[in-house]
Formats: sequence, C-alpha cells, structure tokens
Amino acid sequence: MRFIVTILPLIIFSCIKCESDRCFHQDDHPYPFFASKTAYSYVSAKQNYTQPNCKTLQLWLLSRHGTRNPGRDSIDNISNLNEYKNNITNNSSLCKEDFEAIKTWVFNLTEKDQNKLNSQGVIDLSSLGLRLQSLYKDIFDEPYNPITYNVLSTTKERSRDSAFYFLKSAFNVNVTDIPLINSDDIKLNVSKFQIVNDNKELKQFRSSIHIQDVIARVSKILGLDHNLALSTIKAMYNSCRYERSVDLNSHPAWCAVFSQEDLEVLEYDEDLKYYYLNGYGDSYNERLGCPIVKDLINNFSNKSRTQHGPKGVFYFGHSSNVFSAIVRLGFARDTTPLLSSNFNDMRDRKWKSSYLSPFASNVMAALYECHGEKKVTFFVNEVPMMVEKYGCTLCPWTLIENMFDPIVSSPSCTFNENNSSASRLCAASNILFLICLLNFVYYS
Repeated sequence: MRFIVTILPLIIFSCIKCESDRCFHQDDHPYPFFASKTAYSYVSAKQNYTQPNCKTLQLWLLSRHGTRNPGRDSIDNISNLNEYKNNITNNSSLCKEDFEAIKTWVFNLTEKDQNKLNSQGVIDLSSLGLRLQSLYKDIFDEPYNPITYNVLSTTKERSRDSAFYFLKSAFNVNVTDIPLINSDDIKLNVSKFQIVNDNKELKQFRSSIHIQDVIARVSKILGLDHNLALSTIKAMYNSCRYERSVDLNSHPAWCAVFSQEDLEVLEYDEDLKYYYLNGYGDSYNERLGCPIVKDLINNFSNKSRTQHGPKGVFYFGHSSNVFSAIVRLGFARDTTPLLSSNFNDMRDRKWKSSYLSPFASNVMAALYECHGEKKVTFFVNEVPMMVEKYGCTLCPWTLIENMFDPIVSSPSCTFNENNSSASRLCAASNILFLICLLNFVYYS
C-alpha cells in the first residue's frame, strides 16, 4: 500500500505533462480541414456512386482548378515569417521536433510562382479525369472532339492547365487550344457582376474572443511576451495549409503552432467570408449562380427531348463559380445564418468551405436513362446530393426540370451590361457601406 501511495503522484504528474506537451510531428492524423485550401482527397467521395442499371446520357461538370501556389500577397507574407522563426524563445512550449522544424523552415516560392497550378494540382485533375472515364464509360467512349465534348475554361492559367490535365487523362490527348470564356460569357464570369460589400459579421468575428484566443495561444506557444498581429497568424496559417495541400502526408512547420480548436476558428473565419461574398448571406448570390445552372438545365432538357447535344460538358473555373452553382441549386443551406456570434452553435453547419470548395472542388450532374425513364443525380465533390424537396438523390428528370423552370426562365437569370452598372447595384443595396466593383476579379 505504501508503494502505491509513493508512485501515484509521479503517475499523475507524468500524465499531465503528456497532455500538455502536444507534439504535432508525432500526430499521425492531424486536422485536415483548411477552408478553401483543403486538399480535395480529404472531402471527395470514397466510393462509386454511379447507377449500374442506368445508361448515362450526359455528364455536366463544373470544376475549380486544382491545387495551386499562394498568390503574390500570401507569398510575401509567408516569406516574412523568416523574421518570426528566429524570435522563438526558450519559453516556447513546442516540443523539440516542432521547435526545430520551425527554426529550420525554408520557403522557396517567389513572385514568379504565384497562383500557378502545382504538382498536386496536376494530380487532382488528372485523377478526376481518369476516375470519371472509368465510372462513366457511356460518356467517354469516343475520341475527344469539341462537338461531342463541350469544354470551356476561364482565362486564368491555373484553370486552363486544369482543363488540359483533365482532358489528357480522360481522353489520352493533349488539347493545347483550350476554349476560353469571352467577356460576354455570363456562365463563368461571376466576378464581373459581383458586389463586394462590407462584411460586418467577419469584422466582428475578428474582434471576438474566439480569434483573440487564437492569437493569445499561438503567441504563448512560441514563447513570446506579446501578442502577434492577426495578419502574422494568418501568414502562419497560410504557410501551414498551402504546404499541407501540396504534400498530404507532410507535417508543415507552422502547423505546429495551432491546436485543432485554433484551426476550427480560422476555418469558420473563412466560412463567414464566403458565406456573405458567394453564399446565402446575400440573396444576390443566388442570382449570380443562375446562368450556370440554366446552362445545366438547358443541356439536360435538350438531351432528354432530342438526344442531341454533347455527351460531356466540362467547365473549369474558380471557387466563386462552384459556390455560386451550389447556392443556386440550393445545397448546403443552413436554417440558421452564420454570424460572428454563433460559432459554437454552428459547428455542425452545412456551409463549410472545406467540404464545398476545396482545391479541385466540383459540381457535377449526370443525366441517366433508367428503364426508359430519365433521371438525374447532382454531385458535390463526387458525393450525391439530396434534393430536399423530393427527398431523392436519383430524381425523375421531369420533377427537376419543373422545379428549376421558374428560376432559369426568369428575366433575372441573366445580366445586362446596361442595367448592371455600379450605381444601379449600389442603389439596390441596403448595406450602408458598399463597394461595387463590376470588374473586380475575385478568383481563389
């Protein structure tokens, strides 16, 4: 009995020390969700959801570009972390491996690398092309030609390259002249008619106790006697998530400063950004997504009635395109809006950019013929989506066509340059502080 009493304090002390000495480099399953910079493989479907007893008549795909390098500003901010890696003190609570990883961290990207599709981005779209080719043999049973397969990309290099690698894998062909959108194309030119307004909820969240706790925890774990600026925390976060997206099995140095709680807070911060910029936080965003959904419905209607039209429709763009399509289709809609004040209540929210628009995210629809009846399934990142109105994932096409007809036939499902000036958009808004940029290019 005396022996037990003697060693019990040692056991308790040892356990407490183990819990406090968290070591990121020894974590076999680190938190993988980084909002719009999440790796596709963490959220995409893990099984085959095709319909074996149905013939696929048409496949419609809208894909975000694959994993890319950071933009110029992010590269500059991440490069500036060299100053902070040398300021870590012996008061840091990082374990030895994490401490040394930051001390020896090197960042090699420069301005010439900005926004380029990287090696993982090539894998993302190549794998998608091979996977769809294998799953939808009815669609990919002919050599590539621009009549049978309708391809379109935005003008950004990363989107063009994504289209190239997708087609190369799906058809074993190098298409060097990827068709690009023109200035009049309203399907993929979301940014041309986007309103950028003052995101009050995001601003308030960044002043909240949740963000302040992240700042305090990260500053403390580095052993600093003062709190870092949020911009510096964001640079560390970007370094962490960009490196992780390129090498899925890596343990990036700056990830070590964040707990899972920190990462969930920063994920919500970005979800608030996209909820009001591209999502349900502004009803105008449903209108922005209408032209691309109208294209989907029109393609399926034509194919269903006449059997004419392309077998495959493949579009390549950006997160704003994917978000807009998701919103107009009505998926991932929460009954409670995302606010600066309800982070804890919204942990199980549907609007999570990690799941909706990771790198290489996509919205897809397949038109089937099943025992003489036309049916349709919608997918987000290859996962079938429930059409809540009818409670189906494999839905009768006539129901879907009738459901969307009032939407896509509405005069508001288009944009006219003459009545979409900044002054008209500003006048239509109830937001007191509004920035309207018709030519604002928001591509992530």
